[in-house]
Amino acid sequence: KEIFASDGTGIEIARAVMSYKMFLFITRCLRFDDKNTRVERRKVDKLAAIREFFQAFVNNCKLSFNLSEYTTIDEMLHPFRGRCSFIQYIPSKPAKYGVKMFALCDAKSFYTSNLEIYCGKQPDGPFSASNTPTDIVKRLVTPIEKTNRNLTIDNWYTSVPLADYLLTKRITVLGTMKKNKAEILKEFLPRKNRVVGSTLFGFQKEKKMLSYVPRKNKSVILLSTLHDDDEMDHDTRKPQVILDYNETKGGVDTVDKMCAAYSVSRITKRWPCVVFYTLMNIAGINAQILYKFACPEKDPKHRRIFLKNLALTMMKEHLIFRSNVKHLPQDITAFLKVNYGREVEPTTEEERIPPKRGVCRSCALEKKRSSASRKCCRCQSFTCKNHSAFEVVCNNCKDENIDSD
Repeated sequence: KEIFASDGTGIEIARAVMSYKMFLFITRCLRFDDKNTRVERRKVDKLAAIREFFQAFVNNCKLSFNLSEYTTIDEMLHPFRGRCSFIQYIPSKPAKYGVKMFALCDAKSFYTSNLEIYCGKQPDGPFSASNTPTDIVKRLVTPIEKTNRNLTIDNWYTSVPLADYLLTKRITVLGTMKKNKAEILKEFLPRKNRVVGSTLFGFQKEKKMLSYVPRKNKSVILLSTLHDDDEMDHDTRKPQVILDYNETKGGVDTVDKMCAAYSVSRITKRWPCVVFYTLMNIAGINAQILYKFACPEKDPKHRRIFLKNLALTMMKEHLIFRSNVKHLPQDITAFLKVNYGREVEPTTEEERIPPKRGVCRSCALEKKRSSASRKCCRCQSFTCKNHSAFEVVCNNCKDENIDSD
């Protein structure tokens, strides 16, 4: 509400775009499907309220950008504590409760290419699908099949059968493994007699497994179809596999962090709006990545500046339209005329004399109630003789002309 304040502490361009009541009206009426047919569609799809919009957004993300050679899959948790049948609790996440999404991201540029919302077990129908980690990965990697890219995943997804499947799709995999997997040898598990910093390697056709001891009684087990040697880093004395994993694993976490830094999210009790705000945050990140590759010389680099320019560009057409709307507050009319309206030619003396009298805006700011019969030829606000020039221009417009000269 403070953004739309008219006492000088608000943001003027926000009031120029729409009023506070209009903003609340649009937010309250925000829908993404036909409410009259939602009950019927919900019988086969829990995401019926936003399915069409979500699918269109994901399709645009897939078609707009080619990912680099390193990709990653991980989960996002978007805060929400309202009524929702598939709300998730993840204690390791900052929000703990919210709507969970699985995302395929570029590990270098952090572009989000594919998304999937976790909604539990779907009713029987076209949207019914398995929610096992292996099946989730198989669905998300569809855009990068047959492209010889690498996929980095954590121990919730990694398994030997998944690695074999991805190899048939010409995708290499790099990920940590849980220690209860049957494919892991006993020698790879944590033991007291293992030396801190030591590494065990295991090689098989097209696959490699290693066990690294970061500290006593601990071990990190990784599976890789990208590496085929026992290369070690000379500086850190760690296997190159671990360094590559650390470098390419944080793509989704970085997107989460960027979304939280500059977010359009509003407090809401409707889970479709939570998904919509999340997609808008991701769209802002993807837009800057696309702009960076399309116009590298014009890229502002700072995300804050890019988002501001993006917002101004999207508002410009509407602001130009609003500059011709009558009966707006006088300060908003003056702002729109100066920044987005066409230049107004000085009118004749007869046209300047309005049929009514009004209060001078400058006198009102000085807490004086002075009656005026003349209007400024630019902002069309009433002004008295003490606060007007010879051409009947209010002091505000006069000062702006001096600055522009």
